[in-house]
Amino acid sequence: MTSVTHTDVLIIGAGPAGLMAANALENQGVDWICLEKRSEPSTLSKALGIQARTLEMFELLNVHKPFLERGYPGPGTKLHLGDTTPSTEELYHIQSRYPYILIIPQSETEEILEEQLIQSGKSINREHNVIEVSQTSEGVHVKADNNGEIHEYSAKYLLACDGSHSKVRESLNVEFEGKDDGFTFFLGDVDVPEFNDIYINVFLNDRGAAAFFPYKDGSYRVVGLDRSKQGQPRQDDLALEDLQESLDTILPEPLQVENPKWLTYFGTAHRQVDTYRKDRIFFVGDAAHIHNPIGGQGMNLGLQDAVNLAWKIDAVLKGHATDSFLNSYHHERYPIGKDVLRETSAMLRIVLLDGTVGKIRNWAGKWALTQNWVQQRVANHMSHVYNDYDKTEQNRSLRDPSLPKKALQAGDRVPDYLLFFDGTTDERLYPFIRRHGHLCLIYIDDAQDEAVIDYAYDFATKVKEKYSGLITVYLVARGGTVSSDPDHELPIIYDVHHDLQKHVGMRNGHTLLIRPDGHVAFHETTTNSENTLAKMKRFFS
Repeated sequence: MTSVTHTDVLIIGAGPAGLMAANALENQGVDWICLEKRSEPSTLSKALGIQARTLEMFELLNVHKPFLERGYPGPGTKLHLGDTTPSTEELYHIQSRYPYILIIPQSETEEILEEQLIQSGKSINREHNVIEVSQTSEGVHVKADNNGEIHEYSAKYLLACDGSHSKVRESLNVEFEGKDDGFTFFLGDVDVPEFNDIYINVFLNDRGAAAFFPYKDGSYRVVGLDRSKQGQPRQDDLALEDLQESLDTILPEPLQVENPKWLTYFGTAHRQVDTYRKDRIFFVGDAAHIHNPIGGQGMNLGLQDAVNLAWKIDAVLKGHATDSFLNSYHHERYPIGKDVLRETSAMLRIVLLDGTVGKIRNWAGKWALTQNWVQQRVANHMSHVYNDYDKTEQNRSLRDPSLPKKALQAGDRVPDYLLFFDGTTDERLYPFIRRHGHLCLIYIDDAQDEAVIDYAYDFATKVKEKYSGLITVYLVARGGTVSSDPDHELPIIYDVHHDLQKHVGMRNGHTLLIRPDGHVAFHETTTNSENTLAKMKRFFS
């Protein structure tokens, strides 16, 4: 009889989303197993742009340093609209510590994430081809073929991170709604000896589109669409001569390409499952959504999906949240995926404009990029730092109507503000979140305000009783010495730069609960412990 291996969470697929999920679960102390059908990690560069919000997620998981060491910070994009002088979209406008797009091949992204797991004493179960998936109200059961030997696994939850051709999705008969775009793109990782630019360069005209992404080693990713080669039978193999021919057609001036490391044709589609949760199974990354590569969004969506879900599963497994709390994964991530599908579809249609409307596009694009507010909005939007969860029904119900309009509320992203801690040094907010997970801040204007101090100690005591080990409470003071109770002393952070007051909207007696993914759980103005605890219970339900 085949023995069954038990775990809390079973991850199917060890691409970027699956590896990110494994790191996020490992960070939370959740027991997991990851099954991957490939025998070795992929050596293909594939996706190559990591957006600012994803880099913030990496920092919250403490895996960011290897990415920064091995990647290349792209400062922006030069758009050659028509055959005229390029217009530049600068990324320094991004409101993050990472005001750029980090250029690094997907193969290295996977390598770094897997190395982090190996350092934690974990590994991926490779050469495991999933052949059967079933679930009950108690958990999920999976059978996998490992070189002819059948292995069985049982888990409380399963994360389907197995890509656009998901076996899990197929096993559950979940429809992948959408359609193929019907266009053929070319892709090459090549040397371009006569080209040297730290910016991404995009050429767009009536003949097609071509984009050049600089790698750290001086080579380039070249990807684009040749209008003259559309409507032909699909093939995957791309010869260097064919790539050169397409570039000669599209570019206003010829650029020689050589020394190919990877050449391929590929098609694109826009598809999304209608629910990211099917009972105890969750769809993550390309198993949940796919779209064309314009804007470098796809891999980033999957990485952020994984982080959104992992800490929620941990809260449920530890008994601090109800199972229905996991529904928020779909409610928060599905709309963002849907928006990206809509936007990338629209961008593809804009790319395909030609003739008079193409000239209007070129003129409008050039004018828009002369406007500082357009630069700021585009840069921040594409970087995902604007991806808040404030519009879900659950998060709207947690809003405090007495807060000012610009105050951060449930679902909003919290930027990495600078604080003063322990009387010794400035420290940023994200390292606090990384250390503590759920971080609860209680603001005090007057260091001698006994009412707020009493509330803080009473609330912290009750949180420790009900959510032991999950939530850490800090007092946040503008300055001064806060009188403390030696039996219930709270750590103190000083908001000496007034970032929490000016940008978050915290005032005397306010309570802010920050989630492990750097979004607001809730922002409460009351200093009644029972009321705040009731809101906390609603958040975890």
